[in-house]
Amino acid sequence: MYYTITLNPAVDMLTKASNFSLGKLNRTQEAKYVVGGKGINISILLNNIGEKTKALGFVAGFTGYFIKSELDKLDIEHDFVETLGTTRINMKLTTDTETEINGQSSAVNVENISEFFAKLDVLTTEDVVFLSGNVIAGMELEDFKKIAEKVADKGATLVVDSNKDLVLDTLQYKPFVVKPNEFELGEMFGITLNGLEEILVYARKLQERGAQNVLVSRGAKGAILLTENDEVLEVNVAEGKIVSTVAAGDSMLAMFVAKYNETKDYAEALKYASAAGGATSFSVGVGSKELIEELLPQIKVKKLK
Repeated sequence: MYYTITLNPAVDMLTKASNFSLGKLNRTQEAKYVVGGKGINISILLNNIGEKTKALGFVAGFTGYFIKSELDKLDIEHDFVETLGTTRINMKLTTDTETEINGQSSAVNVENISEFFAKLDVLTTEDVVFLSGNVIAGMELEDFKKIAEKVADKGATLVVDSNKDLVLDTLQYKPFVVKPNEFELGEMFGITLNGLEEILVYARKLQERGAQNVLVSRGAKGAILLTENDEVLEVNVAEGKIVSTVAAGDSMLAMFVAKYNETKDYAEALKYASAAGGATSFSVGVGSKELIEELLPQIKVKKLK
């Protein structure tokens, strides 16, 4: 079973506006509302490609109800801890550029956190757990690390995608893969990366700290994968009209793990991962299996020396 953990989920409002001006009345086009949060995005992608998944985390209020009802429509299992207050709403506003305005969810309490940890007791060595995003208000950063520790203690496969400090804190639990983008990888070490050689130097530093595989996304330049076998694979991105880049990285990570579990082939997994990221970029919400397969002929994986 694939489990996804979204400690701080959201409802994403996607809308557009022409001639946007600060300090004035602006009118948007019709908005679309989609469930969000990195782990939830991963669950949706996995579900789209036919993989069984269960979403865990915290939800609250009318927005929490919306998240559960949308997942029910997709036939995605979930087992959220329900808390007081309201789950956040994020706005993704497209004008001449893409602007994100992220809201704040209501805080969780000690009892909520304890209830969440109890839900991890079911994990086995057959499971894969995606630990994604940031902690919610009311949780300590140490709690994120404790989640990784419990996943590892249960023998489940751990996948981590979060901010620099939380990723670094969980490397000791040997995640199967971490997925920083090029900027985030440099940020982890307090530098600005310049080119492939420096990416590989610092990707290996993550391996030295415990990561098995490091997948570095580079936007329009594609992605670089440093495998546990010290292979370096490079992949391009598909061409198409970008609708929104929200969840593209989550889709890439989900597909990479799922395809590797199916094929045990890193090059094949990376190819499908790039197609999945592109499919989501060209869609409202998470990309479909059909679009992923349509984009595959554009994707080329190259092994670097």
